[in-house]
Amino acid sequence: MAIVAVHLASVTLAALPPNRYSDATRAQTAYLDPYFTQNWRLFAPNPIAEDRSLLFQGAYIDDDGRAARTAWVDWTAVELDLVQHRLIGGRAGYVTNKLVSPLRARTAALDAGQRLVVTGAPQADPPTWTALSSQLEAAGTPRESALGLVRYERVATQLGTDVLESRYPDLDLTAVRYAVRRQPVVPYAARSGSAAERAAARPAATDEIGGWRRLTPGSAAERAAVRDFDRDHR
Repeated sequence: MAIVAVHLASVTLAALPPNRYSDATRAQTAYLDPYFTQNWRLFAPNPIAEDRSLLFQGAYIDDDGRAARTAWVDWTAVELDLVQHRLIGGRAGYVTNKLVSPLRARTAALDAGQRLVVTGAPQADPPTWTALSSQLEAAGTPRESALGLVRYERVATQLGTDVLESRYPDLDLTAVRYAVRRQPVVPYAARSGSAAERAAARPAATDEIGGWRRLTPGSAAERAAVRDFDRDHR
């Protein structure tokens, strides 16, 4: 019962709007990541002010023995088909909505050297997950923070692996990376313009590209689910 009570208290603290108490207990509630997340970005003081997308790219060796890369796959666009074009059905497929914010928040909490560990992994020799965690700790990242970030990195990489192996079944992929694309919404002052005027007033999108990671495939059932979802909604 004591364990259940502690767990319920942790979930409650993690679900609270950001405040000094939820911030103070972040290390104790980190074990919930990435299986439970909560954000309050529909509400003040931090309402949503930009569109965010999660994209994946794969690395492989071409027929001439040279390092090559696939095109970027915008997985958020695939998921949004379920929300925008399907009048009947669930909305649980919008996975990247739960991935992008925690990934960005944890990366933003790093200093320049720690961030380079996350984003600078080379295509030819991506680190293992243990090595990535150790590199982050060696760069001064607290162990709890490093483990929390690596959990999200691993989840994103597994999804990217499954997506790219589904899109490119004939390629022998060697590595995967993700990018977070951010585009601010149309400025408030331009909201009443025509579609062309609103598009012209909207700030350009920017990409935050992560480092290369080793392939991390999901289970056979997870791979099949990604493949079927991609086929039905892209």
